[in-house]
Amino acid sequence: MIDWHEFLKPIHTNIKMNITKLVRHVAFIAGLSFISLNAVATREVLDKVIAVVNSDVISQYELDSYAKLVLADIEAQGAALPSKEVLHEQMLNRIVLDKIQVQLAAESGIEVDSITVSEAIQYMAKQKGQTLDEFKSSIERKGIAFEDYRTQIRNDLTIQRLQAREVARDVVIAKADVESYLSSPAGQDHSGTEYKLNHILLLTPESPTPAALKVAQSKADDLVANLKKGADFEKTAMTKSAGRQALNGGDLGWRTVGELPTLFVTYVPTMQVGEIVGPIRSAGGFHIIKLAGKRVTNNEKDLETHVRQILIVPDGHTSSEEAQKTLLSLRKQILNGADFAKLAQKKSQDLRSSAKGGDIGWVREDAVLPQFYEVMSKLKNSEISEPFQTEEGWNLIQVLDRRTQHTSNEAAWNKAMEVLTMRKTNEAIEAWTKRIRDEARIEIISLTNANKQA
Repeated sequence: MIDWHEFLKPIHTNIKMNITKLVRHVAFIAGLSFISLNAVATREVLDKVIAVVNSDVISQYELDSYAKLVLADIEAQGAALPSKEVLHEQMLNRIVLDKIQVQLAAESGIEVDSITVSEAIQYMAKQKGQTLDEFKSSIERKGIAFEDYRTQIRNDLTIQRLQAREVARDVVIAKADVESYLSSPAGQDHSGTEYKLNHILLLTPESPTPAALKVAQSKADDLVANLKKGADFEKTAMTKSAGRQALNGGDLGWRTVGELPTLFVTYVPTMQVGEIVGPIRSAGGFHIIKLAGKRVTNNEKDLETHVRQILIVPDGHTSSEEAQKTLLSLRKQILNGADFAKLAQKKSQDLRSSAKGGDIGWVREDAVLPQFYEVMSKLKNSEISEPFQTEEGWNLIQVLDRRTQHTSNEAAWNKAMEVLTMRKTNEAIEAWTKRIRDEARIEIISLTNANKQA
C-alpha cells in the first residue's frame, strides 16, 4: 500500500517500505487491494453489496476474498485472532480506503499495465525461491483465483503510484531541517540501535469539540489500562486501531530513533522492552505504543554507489512500451556521445534528480528499490544499464563510482535527508488518507452476511 526504506533513500522511501513487506508478507500486502467488480460479475456466486463508496460498491465477494488473504497471513505468523466479526469490520475499513484511492488514481489517469504486474509477481516468486507456476499454485491453494490475485497486485501498485504523485512528490526537506536533525540526539546517535514498535491509533474528528475529545481521551485511557493489565497488544491493534498496520498487529517494524515518527522520538529511547506508553495526543487522534524489541546492529561500514538515472513513468499518455522505447533511444544516444546529464535534465521524470542531471548521489542497498539495486550492483563504473522497470517506472542508470568508508559528512547528510524524507512522507500519507476518507461518500449497508459466512 511499497513502499517508498526507501526513497538517496529517496522519496520512494514509502514505496520501498511497501515492496519490502510485499516480499515478506505477499498474501497480506496483496490483500490491501480489492477484487475488481468485473471479475465478481463473471462468477456464479450469490453476491451482495455490503458498502457503497462514492459511485462504486464493495461486494460480499470482495470482502470474502480479502479475508482469505489476511487470515492466512495472520495465522501463518501465529498471531492471536480477534473475533471474525471484528476482523471483518477492520477489513472493510481497509477495503474502503483502498477503493477511494483507486478511484482517485483513475480520475488522475494513473494506470499500471500488465507488464508491470507480471514483473512484480515474477520478482515476488523469485524472492520466495519459486517458479512462477509454483507461486501461482501457492496462491490458488489459499482459495484465491490467480486472475483475482493479479488484480489485487495491480491495484496495490496503483495506490503506490497515486501516493507518490499526490503526496511524496510534495515532500520538501529544507537545509535547516537537515542541520537541525544532525545536531539533535537522533542525528548524533551512531550506536546502530534499532527499536521494534507496535502501534495503535484511535482517530478523532477533524475539528473535535471538547466533548468529543473528552470521549476519545476516555476510550484511549481505558484501552491503555486494559493493555497494561495484560490484554494482547497485537490482537487489540487488529480490532481497535485505525493505523495502516492494524491488520498486522500494529507492527511498525525495526527502526532507528531517527526513523521513528516525530511524535514518538522523545519516548522510545528510554522505554523498556514490553513497556506500553500512551495515549499520546496528535492532530489526528490518540496513539498507544509498545516497545516489542531492541537491538544493536553494526553499521560502521557501508558500500555506497554513486549513481544517476533517467526515469520515465508510464501513465495515461505514455504506455509502458513507449517508456521503454524512449529509454532505449536515449541509451543509444549516450553510447554515441550524448551527455547523460543533459538528457536527464530534459527527459527524466524523477523530480528529485532531474535538475541535477539525474544524479541521485551516493546510495546504499537499503536506499533504493530491490529491482534498482539488483541492476545497479551488476554494473561496472561508468557502465550504463539497459532500460529496466521498477515500481516507480522505467529506469536507465549509470554507475559513476563506488566506495566503502566510515561515515563521512556527506554520508551523514544523505542519511539525514533519507530519514527526514521517510518520516515526512509517512506523516503526510497518514494525514492525506484520513482527509480523503473524510471527504468520501461512504455507506455501510450490511456486514451481517459476511460475518455469518466467515
